[in-house]
Amino acid sequence: MRVPPMFWYRVVMSRLLEQREVVAFVKAALECSVYVSPLDPGLTDEELHEVARRAGLQEGEVRDAIGEAAAQRYWGDKRLMPESTGLWGQFNSPEQPDYRNIAAFDFVARELQAVSRSQGVGGARLDRAVVVERAVANQIPKTDVEAAITIWVIDRHLQDENGVLRFAPGRERYPLPSEQRGAVGRGPIRANVHRQRAFPLVKDVVERRADGRLASAEPLDAFADALDSLGYGPFRLWWKQTVAELRHADPSVSPVTVTVLAAALVEGALTFVVRHARQLGVGVLGSKDFDRPTTSWKIEDLVSSAAAGQESAILDNGARLRADELVRARQRIHAGRMLSDFPQGAPDLRPEEARAAKATAELVVRRVLDWLTRYPVTQ
Repeated sequence: MRVPPMFWYRVVMSRLLEQREVVAFVKAALECSVYVSPLDPGLTDEELHEVARRAGLQEGEVRDAIGEAAAQRYWGDKRLMPESTGLWGQFNSPEQPDYRNIAAFDFVARELQAVSRSQGVGGARLDRAVVVERAVANQIPKTDVEAAITIWVIDRHLQDENGVLRFAPGRERYPLPSEQRGAVGRGPIRANVHRQRAFPLVKDVVERRADGRLASAEPLDAFADALDSLGYGPFRLWWKQTVAELRHADPSVSPVTVTVLAAALVEGALTFVVRHARQLGVGVLGSKDFDRPTTSWKIEDLVSSAAAGQESAILDNGARLRADELVRARQRIHAGRMLSDFPQGAPDLRPEEARAAKATAELVVRRVLDWLTRYPVTQ
């Protein structure tokens, strides 16, 4: 049967619209990095993918969107930065939410205009730190005024020459932001859903740079960083590759693959904390089974011993029961175990069981990370 051309047109347009939404989200995330951290803006690829993943986007579509999202990367810089659009520092198209403080923009402009009147446009320069401190003295939050300056520098409204600010040529004549907003009147205010969704996620990711938390809120991603402190840094690639394959596997199509990979991550996370737990001597993972070479360790022993130690236990009873269920499902990869456990033939592994396996892996790894917070590795 011949498919009408209009059908394919609608399919193509639908996919283009979906990609535009991803591009808009990436733009909003990079923009929000300036509101959150104006002196250290931008997002690394890893941070951007973390934000996007928590927003429900896929890694591939985000990677494709970066090239279309007006993002730039300066030479030697690991971070993607929002690119100048010429419109970011203007206020004649109101949107909500808007994290720009108009009072901060007005203050910066007035300070430079005052110098322009006294010294001429060519000599109108002010130290950035001085402008910021004057704004703070006028009850304008420091982050807001720093964001105003950074936005105007990115948007080429201002020039920052080693911490000294000046208007870009011709920009000193622009109306103040409050005047621009006032001229708009009471027209419709467009909702920027991407900015609203991105802001709290970007804020959390940026704050993780310095507040002592692991870089990722996702347990499977965060554990890669924990491997360094545990002394197993060379296994980061193995861990990340296994996590990536688990994420790409479809529980409906490959339930066995999902279950086996989920169990591998549970086994890996518990294996990598055995040495630290035994050095602490707090009871958890203290079984003599782990005196033997690692080649003889079994996942069921790791789970049971991780639930031992009373207050020092890694797994509570609920987490242990879920891990035990995952272990039983995973044992179907061993033909000998299947002959023993299912002499009439192993039952089908359903997609919902695979999804439960993945959720269990995330739960167990989160418990391991929580335990490492209580019993940190000291160098």
